[in-house]
Amino acid sequence: MIPEPILLVDDEGTVRSTLREALTRHGYTVEEADSGEAALAMVAKKHYPVILTDLKMPGISGLELLISIREKDPSSLCVVITGFATMEAAIDALKKGAYDFIKKPFQTLELQVVLDRALEHARLLKKVENYQADLESRVMTRTWELHAFHEEVLRLNALLLAAQNEIELEPLVKPFLDHLRTRFNPDGWALLVPDTRTDSWSYLVKTGEKAWPDVSAWGDLAAIHEAQECTVATGYSDGFVVPLRHGDTPLAMLVLGFDGRSSFYPSDRSFLLWKRQMESALLGLHRAMALARRLADPA
Repeated sequence: MIPEPILLVDDEGTVRSTLREALTRHGYTVEEADSGEAALAMVAKKHYPVILTDLKMPGISGLELLISIREKDPSSLCVVITGFATMEAAIDALKKGAYDFIKKPFQTLELQVVLDRALEHARLLKKVENYQADLESRVMTRTWELHAFHEEVLRLNALLLAAQNEIELEPLVKPFLDHLRTRFNPDGWALLVPDTRTDSWSYLVKTGEKAWPDVSAWGDLAAIHEAQECTVATGYSDGFVVPLRHGDTPLAMLVLGFDGRSSFYPSDRSFLLWKRQMESALLGLHRAMALARRLADPA
């Protein structure tokens, strides 16, 4: 059975019955309309890839039906049946947008060839239509993503600019961590910072319902150069350790915990942007503090 329905339009019941029987026997799905008016009502409710219509009908003629269908559903292909006078009527129908015509009397095989060609053409048109719709959807999605990313760049640039006025670590990192929480929604996070004078690390921020492990459990944090999945027991089912660095200088260590598998991953473009801006803010404070120490201890 050919699933695409063909709409058969003819005012003569015996003609419709004969054609429907012949087409159904060859595997086509056929629906009928006994007038142009009835056909238009059916087309208004349902798409028919191929419409087979007689040209000469009382009321709305086949040619008028063809023109109306082209206006209402341009992707429907009309095949007209002509059996009177000369070829002028069929040629006129082609000029008005008919896909093809068949002249009475005709063999079922002739009609089958025309309908198969029309159905295949309709299938290709639908494929192109779906591709175009998918392409438009992807372009719109990509445009929205670019706009959202641009907005995020502006927000993080504003945070970085504001960080230049901070001389303490906690108020400097708080806006960045607030952005991290709202943007990536971790269930818990911790920020560890180094003390280069004592070669040790300590928690600056710990949040979430789980108890974070002792600093010693993390091992040599200075040796971690790339983001990695968390291997230390934190109580969260999923987590990541993300070093914040400037070259060989460790600035901080971020640990993110998630209850259940999340869609977050450190290679996410938005997170990498956040990480770079956070590192820039930390580096600025690091340099300012180093300068202050040198000024305080010129020896």
